[in-house]
Amino acid sequence: MVNIEKRFNLLVILVLLIFSPLFFYKLGDSSLVSFDEAWYGSIARNIAQTGDFINLTWNGSSYLDHPPAVFSLMAVLIKTFGDSEFWVRATSAILGLASLAVVYFLGKELFNRWIGLASAIALPSSFWFLFRARSGNLDVPLTFFFLLSLLLILKAAKNSKFLPPFFISLSFLFLSKTLVPLTIIPALILIFWKTKISFKEFMGPLLMFILIVGGWFLYQLSKEPNFLNHYLGIGLPGIKTETNLGENLRLMKEYLHSGVGKWFWPGVAAIFAGPFFSRSRSFWILSLFFLSFFLPFIFSDKGHIWHLIPLHPILILAALGLTFGFIKRIFSQKLAIGVILLASIYISFMQLKISWYQFIDVSKYVSDEAILSRKAAEYSYLQSSSADPLYIDGDFIPSANFYSGKVVQQIKRGTLTEILKEENINLIITYQWRLDEQKIKSSDYTIIGTDRDKILLVNQINLP
Repeated sequence: MVNIEKRFNLLVILVLLIFSPLFFYKLGDSSLVSFDEAWYGSIARNIAQTGDFINLTWNGSSYLDHPPAVFSLMAVLIKTFGDSEFWVRATSAILGLASLAVVYFLGKELFNRWIGLASAIALPSSFWFLFRARSGNLDVPLTFFFLLSLLLILKAAKNSKFLPPFFISLSFLFLSKTLVPLTIIPALILIFWKTKISFKEFMGPLLMFILIVGGWFLYQLSKEPNFLNHYLGIGLPGIKTETNLGENLRLMKEYLHSGVGKWFWPGVAAIFAGPFFSRSRSFWILSLFFLSFFLPFIFSDKGHIWHLIPLHPILILAALGLTFGFIKRIFSQKLAIGVILLASIYISFMQLKISWYQFIDVSKYVSDEAILSRKAAEYSYLQSSSADPLYIDGDFIPSANFYSGKVVQQIKRGTLTEILKEENINLIITYQWRLDEQKIKSSDYTIIGTDRDKILLVNQINLP
């Protein structure tokens, strides 16, 4: 038994080594995207600079959209290794790769080792899971803490020593993103139902969770009077009863199908048929989590494809679990093992080929926004500080803020002439056609740099 355990652990390590290039190869070869990579990268860098992971800030103002857990993890890497594109994205990549190990152990806990191993092989084939694992966003860290919390609660239901790590994971989950972690609660209730854990064993770790998550929430309420409305607005975007339910369902179905690829139909079939096929609670747990997570999106017209990423490993686990059980019941366990492993390897190979050429092995790309914003930061002879604003003519405030380190203001229509005439030093990213359109004289500004169709300039009136 011990030898079998060691062999499977070695297999999981081998899977992680084989798949690691998918997460890290050329990870820093492209500029951060304004929404949301550069945005989140700036928040994490501010934490690294100030050490304050409670009062989040961005572009000179408080940031309230999401809790601090993932930003704090990003800040640790930025503080240690620097704020390059690679290290802004590394938290998602590390937790994405770690999710393969967690999904193995979760599959083992729900079904058996073979289903866990096949699920670990299959998970990187999810297009949007892998894409967002290579992005400085919150979705894959959120998925990791969903999976880890489910794994640890299953273990805690059998052995109370797992309660403290479960509640630590749950704390990270609830402090990763606004409101959506609440969808795990029905599955947790089902898992805990009729367990033999005593009130005393349960209350200590629960109190720790309440102090961490509740303390953060109450602090935000005391500091920001409008925090609750903002929290609900971010967590429940577009939720309304008069929305087009059929259209929302169709759109979410398309998003989920496009995101997970060939695992969609087997996964959906398993979610709905699995609980009736097997007496095991495993399918009920997966199905309940799937429904509690998915159903709120039917009432919203603001859902996006990346919002559904936490469901990708759930669909894969359910699909492989049902396939294994069906083949084992009719034929044999050996055939069931062979089928799920071959299916995972085949689908992974086919879908990873697409991912590799679409967004992994691609040419290095540096955006004009990044180049000119960096040049604005380097414009030292003006003796300006990061407190001096950078004006931009376009919708790339996060990117300009991250690469310049300055407070960035978007130019309102028709105000460029007034900005150029101000007494203070003004660095501006705009377009030549905009200057021509407003008939601004070349004597009113000096061009510092150009890239593609954008130019960086300074108002001439303040030059020494």
